[in-house]
Amino acid sequence: MTENLFLQNGIAPERARQIFTWIYERNVQTFGEISIFPKKIMKKIESEYTLNSLEFENAQKSSDGTLKILLRTRDNLLIESVLITNDKSDRTRFTACISSQAGCAMGCSFCCTAKNGFKRNLETAEMLDQISHLRRVSNIKNNNVVFMGMGEPMNNYENVMNAAEIMNYTFGFHISNYRITISTCGIIPGIQKFIAEQRPYNLAISLNDSDFKKRSVNMPVEKKFPFNDILEVLRNEMPVTKNRVLFEYVMREDNISLDDAARLKSMVFSSRILLNCILLNSGDHDFETPSETNVNLFLHALDELGITYTIRDSYGSDIDAACGQLAGKHGKNN
Repeated sequence: MTENLFLQNGIAPERARQIFTWIYERNVQTFGEISIFPKKIMKKIESEYTLNSLEFENAQKSSDGTLKILLRTRDNLLIESVLITNDKSDRTRFTACISSQAGCAMGCSFCCTAKNGFKRNLETAEMLDQISHLRRVSNIKNNNVVFMGMGEPMNNYENVMNAAEIMNYTFGFHISNYRITISTCGIIPGIQKFIAEQRPYNLAISLNDSDFKKRSVNMPVEKKFPFNDILEVLRNEMPVTKNRVLFEYVMREDNISLDDAARLKSMVFSSRILLNCILLNSGDHDFETPSETNVNLFLHALDELGITYTIRDSYGSDIDAACGQLAGKHGKNN
């Protein structure tokens, strides 16, 4: 679109890429800060385009270094984004966790976002703007992005994929495809489209229960898109891609038995599938956080069964910035 605008004004269309560099790499907040183009073309761009689709509201910083920001859309909706800046295994790993929707319609019982209901999909620009704001506030350029904030990314598929593509541009955020992760609670049409289009990003699928009857209670998506059907899709269609697939598993006191471990064995059927375990965070739910003893017994059982897994550290829980805690509230009292 910008290339056509340049062409219509007698300017080489490839120079449009320089606009992207100023916006995403230099992180300018107004077109007036871009000083390398004729005023005529800049006035034309300003008349047709805008920057900063989100307004910054406030920021909170956790004791572990995690940063959470609250942003307001032009139609007065609140969303949250997180920058995880403290990784015990790699101090140079900075991950932006961004939202794809205002609210969420999926109704998972352990997720605070679900309590607010669904408002609307976020535009591509609103997803990119979250990274810009995180970088301005933190003065850190993240090198990883996870679409694990508010909302269900696969229900906003086109906008999410457009955002991921721009993140990867060398004249955009220049983030490696393999450092971008798209998450889903299990929307099968989205997963199939993702695989068929051979999208190069990591895919994270929320599992959270090995007992599918229990999963259907805690994650209503199970009723429409059973996890067994997801496994069938992955077995039949995943070989056409080289994607890494994560099965997200929030460990609760009631889902880490030896029977749970045994059921998980048949699900992690490929070396490209990784069980990603994370402790349940506090929030607006009725679940019990598991004891350290029971977690260790569960992990030992996974080891004995030869299940490939990792334990994802939880950051930002003291500012409600951890997994399942984002709610888009204006402070803790609202």
